[in-house]
Amino acid sequence: MASRAVSGRTGPGGHRARMRARIRAAGGASLADYEILEVLLFAGIPRRDTKPLAKDLIARFGSLSAVLSAGHDALRAAGVGPRACAVLGLPAMVAGRLCRGDARPQPYIHDLQAAWSHYATTRAALPARGRPAAGRVTLLLLNATNRLVGEERVPDGPPADMCRDILQRVLRLHAVSIVVVWDDGTFPPTPRQMEGAATVMRQVEAHGRLLSTVMHDCIIAGEEGWTSLRREKML
Repeated sequence: MASRAVSGRTGPGGHRARMRARIRAAGGASLADYEILEVLLFAGIPRRDTKPLAKDLIARFGSLSAVLSAGHDALRAAGVGPRACAVLGLPAMVAGRLCRGDARPQPYIHDLQAAWSHYATTRAALPARGRPAAGRVTLLLLNATNRLVGEERVPDGPPADMCRDILQRVLRLHAVSIVVVWDDGTFPPTPRQMEGAATVMRQVEAHGRLLSTVMHDCIIAGEEGWTSLRREKML
């Protein structure tokens, strides 16, 4: 009785149940391109028939691939809502990650010494003209297991601009924590250099908490050695 009731339902809910049952029984390969798009839109349009929109998008862009690679603005111009735009952007993002083809584990930054060793090794391997200029900061962006997911350099500038730039990079790479290396080229740093770095890092730490991002520490580095703002009790 229950199975007959589900199969006999009308409206978007009944259609979605039948589509899911079909995928379970015959696999995704049984779906036409517009039906694949229709199923993807289920997540972005919870209570509306998605078939007309799926067919319209295929007709407008020419293919499923073209729809999934269309940008946010193009999809919005085609009548797709913000939530559905976000859903349709996921397959291209996942495909890009899969195409990287590098399954090697990223470095494990388990403490400040490991962070410094990684930075110093990477810096030494760069040609002289490719090395970070004095006064620039390097972000070691980490995931939930303290694996490195990105390493980016941010130019020196006003504290508010640097804070915004750092947190934008954290969000773009979906990092959950960071170690910052501020390399002024000379060591030991002057009190003015330390305070300048601390001003930026205090802002990053405070605003990062609002984004559930942990700033572990800021290494102050030079050719002759390094210390950290926490070690110097400036954070």
